[in-house]
Amino acid sequence: MIKPIQNRFTLLICMLALLFNATAHAAALHFLAIGDAGSGTDMQKSVAGAMAKYAQQTQSTSPLNFVLVLGDNFYPQGVTSVRDPQWKTKFETMYDAKLLPVPFIAVLGNHDWKTDSPDVEIEYSKANPKSRWQMDGHYYKRTFSIDSVQADFFLIDSALWDGDSHIDKYSDKKMAEKQLAWLREQLSTSTARWKIVAAHHPIFSNGGHGHDGNILAMRKKLLPLFNQYKVDAYITGHDHDLQRNEPRDSQTQFLISGADGKLRPQKYKDYGPFYQSTLGFLSIELTPTEMRGKFLDANGKTLNEWTRAPLSLKSQN
Repeated sequence: MIKPIQNRFTLLICMLALLFNATAHAAALHFLAIGDAGSGTDMQKSVAGAMAKYAQQTQSTSPLNFVLVLGDNFYPQGVTSVRDPQWKTKFETMYDAKLLPVPFIAVLGNHDWKTDSPDVEIEYSKANPKSRWQMDGHYYKRTFSIDSVQADFFLIDSALWDGDSHIDKYSDKKMAEKQLAWLREQLSTSTARWKIVAAHHPIFSNGGHGHDGNILAMRKKLLPLFNQYKVDAYITGHDHDLQRNEPRDSQTQFLISGADGKLRPQKYKDYGPFYQSTLGFLSIELTPTEMRGKFLDANGKTLNEWTRAPLSLKSQN
C-alpha cells in the first residue's frame, strides 16, 4: 500500500509544481522594444532573427506579449501608402510571424514624417486588421492586465515637438499641445501599478542627440510630468545605440533601444549606468512587484540587466 500512496503523493507534488510555475509565468507581462529599425539591411535582419530566437527560448518560461516599435520605422522617408512595398520587406516578412505572432505596437519617428504622410502608418492598421502592426493614432494608450499585473502604456508622437518643417505642414496645427494635455490627463488618472511612456525622441541621452536643442526642449515639457505622476520608464529610440540612463533629478528610468538598424558612437558621458553602440534590443518583464529588464545583442547575449520596484509601491511606503 505504501508504493501507491507515494506515487499519488509524488503526482500531487508534480501537479502543484506545474500549477505554481504556470501561475508564476502568467503573472509576468513580457515585451520587447526596438527602435530605428526600418533600414531593411542585414543589420535589421540580424536583430529580427535574434528577437525571434529569444522569443522561442522564453516561450515556456515567459511568453512574449507584444513588441514596442519606437519610431523611424521606415528609412529613409517613411511609407507613401498602405500598399508601399516596404510594409512587406521591412516589417511583415522581416519579423518571423510564427515565432513573433504578437502585436507590434508602434509610434512615429522623425523619418516617418518625411513623406508628409505620417498617417499612412495609422491607416495601415485599419486597412490590414489581421496584421501584427498596430498604431491607434499619433498618441494613444494601451492597458494590460494579466493576473495581478496592471500596466498602462502611453504611446506618443514626440516628432510633434521636433521642430521639423514636415511637421509644420500637417493640417492640425494644435496637435502637439493637444497631445501634451492628453498625456497629462491620462497620467493623472492612471491607477495602474506600472506607468510606461514610449516615444521616439529621448530626453536624456549619452548619444549623438543628447544635447540637441529639441531634446532639451522636450525635457522641459515631459520631465515634470514624469516626476509628478511617477512614470516608471520612458522608452525611446532616435539615438542608434542601447542605453539605460538614471539622471539624478528623476526616479524614472530612461531607456533607449535604437540599435536595430543603424549604429552611432557614444558622444557624452552625462548619465549612466549603461551605454553600448551594438546591434540589439530591449526585453522587459513586469510582475506586480518587479521590473526585470535586460539589453541583448544580435547574438542573443545579455549586455546589461537590472531589476527595480514600481514607483507606485515606493509612494505607498
